[in-house]
Amino acid sequence: MAIQPPPQATAPEFFPLAPARTEDCGLPVARLADLLLKHIYFKSPLSAKDWAAALCLPYQTVTPAIQSLVEQGWAQTIGRMAGPATSHDFGESLGYLITDPGRLRARDVLARDHYTGPAPVPFAQYEDSVRAQVSQADVTAAWLTRALQHLTLSPDLMVQLGPPVNARAPLFLYGAPGNGKTTIAEACAELLGEPIYIPYAIDIEGQVMRLYDPLHHQRVQRQLPMNFDSRWVLVKRPFVKAGGELTTAQLSPSFDPLMRYYEAPIHLKANGGIFLLDDFGRQDSSPRALLNRLIVALERRIDYLTLAGAGMAVGAPFEAMVVFSTNLEPASLVDEAFLRRVRYKIHVPDPTPVEFRQIFERACKEFEIVFNEVGYNYVLDRYYKPFKRPFRGCQPRDILNQLDEVAYFLGRPPRLEPDLIDLACRSYFVQA
Repeated sequence: MAIQPPPQATAPEFFPLAPARTEDCGLPVARLADLLLKHIYFKSPLSAKDWAAALCLPYQTVTPAIQSLVEQGWAQTIGRMAGPATSHDFGESLGYLITDPGRLRARDVLARDHYTGPAPVPFAQYEDSVRAQVSQADVTAAWLTRALQHLTLSPDLMVQLGPPVNARAPLFLYGAPGNGKTTIAEACAELLGEPIYIPYAIDIEGQVMRLYDPLHHQRVQRQLPMNFDSRWVLVKRPFVKAGGELTTAQLSPSFDPLMRYYEAPIHLKANGGIFLLDDFGRQDSSPRALLNRLIVALERRIDYLTLAGAGMAVGAPFEAMVVFSTNLEPASLVDEAFLRRVRYKIHVPDPTPVEFRQIFERACKEFEIVFNEVGYNYVLDRYYKPFKRPFRGCQPRDILNQLDEVAYFLGRPPRLEPDLIDLACRSYFVQA
């Protein structure tokens, strides 16, 4: 559930300005020319305006690269193009066609790397942007309560959550499954401040690393000024979740041997937001191996990334709040030295009987099922008390969801009636 950030949640001034000159792009003319050539190889002819737009750069910044391609005989002009791309500027409206020598050259360039997206942003600019957009929001008890108002949590738990969220400190959330650990972490991402700007891709000493990932980054639709650098995208504070599939290899840039460029590691995509290691302790890589890999980044706010294909390493800023979520005891996963580095360890307990009832009533409203005392007590007397079954925060919603589906199948209104409750609970709980 989205909430408005608190008034004091202001990010430092950062706005990516569109380059006015070629040298402001941060890329040499030869790199721009190669990238332009790859674009026109796949789509030819192109107007100069559309050609520049494919790189997300203003036309005037790529004219030297276009001239270079024409002079070397790899592209040729075909005169002014009509249509939507027509511009008042004669140069922008000129059309270009790739030549046969240009096709041969493009194949050589594509053999080195197949990246054909927006022009990458120099690594130094990305580094500055991360440091400038570190969340400065002061999370008050009122704002934390509002962010978690869709959950039924004890006041004591709320008090424990406030300090680590305010400090953006590493955090262990542990407790039985189904009590909201993942949901708590996701809600906390809403408190970290205003949306941030991230580049589509980064240039690291001539190597391209793609950063923007629609799977992990949610774009913010907002009218941006004309001088905005379109190589960047405005996104919500990231919430990046890695579950049991996480390996130490995913914490390093991955080189695609077919496309021949890098994909940013998963934790770098969380910069400015929250990186959640869900089901910690159940990954193929051991907890010790994962923590060994992350320990420098947690302590120094910098992570050393190895670009194996290029034989180089680079220190990248790491400004994400790391949350470990597990249903195992933290002490059983790692030793005391590691636990000392993750200062906040918070137990998310099972709901009390009073809290469980509140959760059940809230779930009834969600599914438009009338709550009644007889039906609720039937659930407890039949499926909890005889088995001494512990309460879990997820169970009311799950049970009522199944009751609603069963009732729909039978063509009956969803009600807390014994036969519908039996059909829902028998298929939900594992019977001994």
